[in-house]
Amino acid sequence: MTCPPSCARIRERAVARDARGLADLVIALSDAERAETARHLPDLRDELRGFGGYGELLRIVGAGVLSGPAATAAWLTRREFADPWPRLDELARVLATRPAGWQADVAARLARKIRTPDDRDVPLALAVLRATGATPPEHDPLVTAWLRTRPADDDPLLGPLLPRIFEAEGVGRELREERLTPAPTPWLSLIGRLLAAGRVSRAELLDGCLRRFLRGGDGISLRFFVRLHEMLDPTPQEAAARTRDYLRLLPVAPGPVAELALAQLRRGGPLEPADTAEAAGALTFRAESKLALGGLRLVEGETDGATGHPYAAELAAALATAFGHASYEVQGRAARIALKRAAALAPAGQILAEAVPLLPEALGVRVAGRFGGEAAREKQPEAFTPPPLPAPAAPGPFPEPTLDVWESVHTWVDGERWLAAFVRRAATDREELRRTLAGQFGGGHPQVHSQESWVEVSDWIGALAAQVTDPEPEPEPTSASAGPEPTSASAGPEPTSVFARPERAVGAPEQAAGGLEQTIGELLEAAWSGAVRLLGLHPSAGRMDGSRGGPAVGWILEPLAGPLGGPLTGALGGSMAGPMSGPSAGLGARSQPSLPPADEVAPPHLFLLRRLDEIHRALRAGTLPPVLLATPTLTTGHLDPAVLVERLAECAAVGAAPLPADLAQALLRLPRGRHPEAAGQAARIGSPAAATAARWLAEGGLRDPETHVRWSYLDGATDRLFDEHEPAERPYQIRLRPVLRAEPTGLEALDELLTTRTRWSWFRSRGLLRWWPSLLPSHREIVAADYLPDILHPGVAARWVRNLADADGPAGEAMALVLACQVARAEPEAAALLVRMAARGDLPAEEVGAQVALLLRRTPHYQQRPIVGVLADAARQGAYEAVWRLLTRLLPALLPAPGERARVEHTEAVTLAADVAAWAGARGPIPEVSAYATAGGRSRFARACARLHDQLRHGGPAARGRVHEGEEEPVAGAR
Repeated sequence: MTCPPSCARIRERAVARDARGLADLVIALSDAERAETARHLPDLRDELRGFGGYGELLRIVGAGVLSGPAATAAWLTRREFADPWPRLDELARVLATRPAGWQADVAARLARKIRTPDDRDVPLALAVLRATGATPPEHDPLVTAWLRTRPADDDPLLGPLLPRIFEAEGVGRELREERLTPAPTPWLSLIGRLLAAGRVSRAELLDGCLRRFLRGGDGISLRFFVRLHEMLDPTPQEAAARTRDYLRLLPVAPGPVAELALAQLRRGGPLEPADTAEAAGALTFRAESKLALGGLRLVEGETDGATGHPYAAELAAALATAFGHASYEVQGRAARIALKRAAALAPAGQILAEAVPLLPEALGVRVAGRFGGEAAREKQPEAFTPPPLPAPAAPGPFPEPTLDVWESVHTWVDGERWLAAFVRRAATDREELRRTLAGQFGGGHPQVHSQESWVEVSDWIGALAAQVTDPEPEPEPTSASAGPEPTSASAGPEPTSVFARPERAVGAPEQAAGGLEQTIGELLEAAWSGAVRLLGLHPSAGRMDGSRGGPAVGWILEPLAGPLGGPLTGALGGSMAGPMSGPSAGLGARSQPSLPPADEVAPPHLFLLRRLDEIHRALRAGTLPPVLLATPTLTTGHLDPAVLVERLAECAAVGAAPLPADLAQALLRLPRGRHPEAAGQAARIGSPAAATAARWLAEGGLRDPETHVRWSYLDGATDRLFDEHEPAERPYQIRLRPVLRAEPTGLEALDELLTTRTRWSWFRSRGLLRWWPSLLPSHREIVAADYLPDILHPGVAARWVRNLADADGPAGEAMALVLACQVARAEPEAAALLVRMAARGDLPAEEVGAQVALLLRRTPHYQQRPIVGVLADAARQGAYEAVWRLLTRLLPALLPAPGERARVEHTEAVTLAADVAAWAGARGPIPEVSAYATAGGRSRFARACARLHDQLRHGGPAARGRVHEGEEEPVAGAR
């Protein structure tokens, strides 16, 4: 179709992206030219789609040439024309030249297309309304969208849209964050400026707020209007003129609105008696104690000095309603007013008499004595008699060793069973063992490839199985942590240890040369390590010498050697230019087990890995003993001394030396105390290992180390200790640093185990945390200390803590903190753990209470109510005496902070303490509780404090139902 001259000129301006010239051209078109251009508008759109920002240009053309308002609105709001930052000035100028009625129609259609404040057409609709001066339609989303734009003081839409904020739905939630303090936020500030300039009427704003309140809504949707009303600050005359509206708000309006209405009724001057009675009845009906007490003050003021008040029935009905209020404070205040104003209320005494049963017994008796009626008998709660503590369960025998548990060797019980069966079968029937393992593992051991350091038990067990089914000769030590080959357990004070750590060898001269060769070598080394992990190779695969530590990348480096002026292969430590050879070369070569560095895993973890490492190395060397010494005899991990002696004798009989780490583990698993009979039997065996065991059995084993916990936190980038610098606010990130001081044992493996972590390794050791209690079943405090770096984050599972609870040994600060974390988290098993240890008589209750108090004070992660629930469960299961001892240290931390008003959780804590104190027959005051008890008060918290105080002083509750005359509940600063 041939484009007419007018359309051609428009196309020219559009292609030139001249929005102003295009607008001038469109405005100057005749009616015929407009119609002709409108017919070609789709073709122009198709042609301009290849130009960026064409939407603005096509909108200008459509606004000037389309004749129908509906078509124009549809064209302007096409999705393809949308722009996040639209330029609308020229479009508005074109629209302003069209007929007034047409403009109003288009503006209204655009406004009604708005659905949400984020609608893409909001800027367009508002711009058209402002440019045309058309009256905005009655459309609530238009109002909320306009509010979000935060218009200027001279916005022409202020006049028509500002009054609609009191009617449109969604306005309150849109403006819910508006505040008066510390300074008015944008909309309140704007309205304040308009009010000061006389552009809006105070009366209209006040009436608008009241209309909005009377329409109803929740507290959030009315929050802005409450603050606007507060900013308007009505005068007494303005408040008095609106008394009826404020009265209508009292019964059901949200709390903040009702409080506002009550304040304005007081500001408006004395109310008519009928209005006072109406207000009192509405307020005492409300659940909020503050509003109900406000209604009672109206009754008290209205009846002051009166005799036979004309509205006695209405006022008495308000008191009767308050008699049944949920708040004891409201009930007590209503009872006192009824007795104090009996003369004024006498004509309506029957109303009060009928409401007497709604009062607590003590209050009802007093009111009934004046007005008649029968006080309700309080149902005495059925006396709860806590059960005795359950008898501690005896540990069961350890299951028999077996290889059938190979799929669950990551658990400590099945792992120990598998290892014991493996060693026994390796000594008695190696061929049968090979067939069994080949059937279980299928000949494949993917976990024994590409391991830089081995931290999982399943990895080591896979290596043991692989060594039996596909044996390899004994290699040189492969890890700086591995140390020399084990020989035998020494009986002397300085035994030969497998745990010595040789210094890392110094590199060859060419390795230390540095420079470009070293840099490229390091980059290639890193790339090779990634490929090794991905393809399942061992890092030594491809080295001509089979040594560990460099990739087979000589073919990469050799072409670079000439241009760079030197052999790059030296930068990686050894010749790698030749073809791969040696038994370990090639894809899929098996890596040898490698212990992780000691500073990367926790001491118990490394102790366990050393035991697995020595079994693997003894298997390759053919020096495995016929039996493992350390296999437990009880499910707690303990080992019977007599069984240990029998195993030592079996090893000595065949001339086999027990493995050193296995012997150390066996000694740690002995029950606490001296075992002279077993010591004598061991001494008669005559082997060095038996002599070590004999000395250990005779002297009582490992002495309990001293433990201590230091709390640290991050202050910016600085790590600070709580005992040196208490933070101003509770820090978010906290670390627990255990301190362990133990006497040297003469056994290097044990001395290494008794060290404190030197570095944070939260995740590398998590897979073996379940094993730790079984490693030291007679010294749980050591395990608890090693748990501490993980106890806050990510946490220690309750089942592992249960194993600690079943272990032996003193429970000190570390064990108390482990238990405190279980209580603070309200773990499902937390109460059972307290009961379990209390039944055995080894729960450090006072220390647990102190640690829970520290967790509440120093960390923001724990809530008080769940903690109280855990203690209540434990007390009701029989551990009430231990819970009381715990509460003596914890309760002060469960009371309101200085200046804080008591809340439900504070009342629940004191109520539990009073119950537990009664069950335990506790005596002795708690000063913080005594301060509240002697200060008086009518709240449940004050009465709970009085009850606990009386229990601790006299062994029983004080007289119940006392009506204190104090005016207000005390705040915590009274202490």
